[in-house]
Amino acid sequence: MPVSSNPVPQASFLRSKSGRAWLLLLGLVVLTSVAAGGALYRSNVKWFETNKAEETATALRLVEAMVANYTDVRSTLLNDEAPVPAAFRAHAIDRFNAARDSDHQLQMDWLGTPGREIATAPRDEATAAALRQAAESRQSEPRSGWLTTPAGTPLFRTLAPSVASQQACVDCHNLYLDGREPWRLGDIMGAFVIDVPAAGFLAEARREAIVAGTLLFFALASLSGIILLLQHRRQEAETLAITSNKKAEAAAEARHLAEAASSAKSRFLALMSHELRTPLNAILGFSEIISRQTMGPVAPRYADYAQDIHRSGQHLLTLISDILDLAKAESGHLRLAEKDTTLFEVVDSCVRLIAPRANQRGIQVTVALPDDFGLRVDPTKLRQTLLNLLSNAVKYTPEGGRVDVETELHENGSLAIRVSDTGIGIKPEDIPQALAPFERLKSAEQIEGTGLGLPLAKMLTELHEGALDIASLPGRGTRVTIHLPAHRVLAPARAPARAAATG
Repeated sequence: MPVSSNPVPQASFLRSKSGRAWLLLLGLVVLTSVAAGGALYRSNVKWFETNKAEETATALRLVEAMVANYTDVRSTLLNDEAPVPAAFRAHAIDRFNAARDSDHQLQMDWLGTPGREIATAPRDEATAAALRQAAESRQSEPRSGWLTTPAGTPLFRTLAPSVASQQACVDCHNLYLDGREPWRLGDIMGAFVIDVPAAGFLAEARREAIVAGTLLFFALASLSGIILLLQHRRQEAETLAITSNKKAEAAAEARHLAEAASSAKSRFLALMSHELRTPLNAILGFSEIISRQTMGPVAPRYADYAQDIHRSGQHLLTLISDILDLAKAESGHLRLAEKDTTLFEVVDSCVRLIAPRANQRGIQVTVALPDDFGLRVDPTKLRQTLLNLLSNAVKYTPEGGRVDVETELHENGSLAIRVSDTGIGIKPEDIPQALAPFERLKSAEQIEGTGLGLPLAKMLTELHEGALDIASLPGRGTRVTIHLPAHRVLAPARAPARAAATG
């Protein structure tokens, strides 16, 4: 079975359709391996039988030829004192067996027909029955077969009946029958029994069959497992591809819907901005005329009401402008109107706008510009960014606090503008929420605001290819840094560096 370094896909494979097919195939592989091992075992046994049968036939022909020759020599040249052919044959067999390795080579005996034997009778009933059957049927063909001894040792036995083919042999054997039925020519007087010990061979054949079957099992199981695993991986990849395509289509559709919704939102906001700004301009204009009493005196209370209307209208107009800018930035429709300006012009104008509100609350605003630099930016949007940060700093700093504006030119040419305050601060884990549009932190719920200042400042900074980061701790104030890339910073301006403080 193929080994995988990842157990989860493997378990998934076994539970899959391909895995179940592999388990079924594994059963077939087991049967095939067992059949192959059995076939190899039978083939080895068949080879053993054939080989030993040929070896036995050669030995029998040699013995028969030797005994026949000795019989002829004894009858013509020797006298009756010479050993009879049977004795000569018995001595020859004993010497033959003595020269063999009994553990691996064949052993030969000559046994007489049961009931008429002269010297050696069968040692077991199976051999006796085979000899009686051969004598009764007068079949002289050798027969071979497997036999297990009483001790449990397997033998390959060949029984070759011996036919009385010479009268001298018949006469000699009849001398020792002691009144039993005499022999005649053509009778089966006994048989050669040749045993080949086969325990070692059969054990080795079994080992070879087991090894071959095992190797075949692992080879077929591994090959089929690899093929089906690869097929499973291919099916998984196809399924994943189909799923990915569906997800991509769904994502594209969702993106299309989102873009359509964003476009509709932008058009709606642009329309609402136009529709709201038109009456607001009238409100701002007429409230300013009334508060200044341009067309004639009005009651002091009405003049105060007109100033409140004017301030509220300006605040509403600022909110509308922020929302519209935020929508444009999110939809990618907000563009920069770049031109050259100076760092001092941007910072100074923002500080002047925020100073009255800071003075009302007794908050000191300090500005430190070690050097004045030329900038290639959209001055209006950069002022809007810095003004949002200053407005937040003043808004969230208690009375009598402090707001600092500092700048730093880095070695790589980029510029950092920092706005620090001693306000209520933000928990580090709440900073992402503070940068999300329309999100209000619990610590700031009692303070007026829409939650657009920081998100809009971040978007406008990124529109300048810069970055905005926040460092803050509750009760210890907040520091917001605008990072402008080096290509936005020009050569130092000719005007000397200036520092201003208001409080």
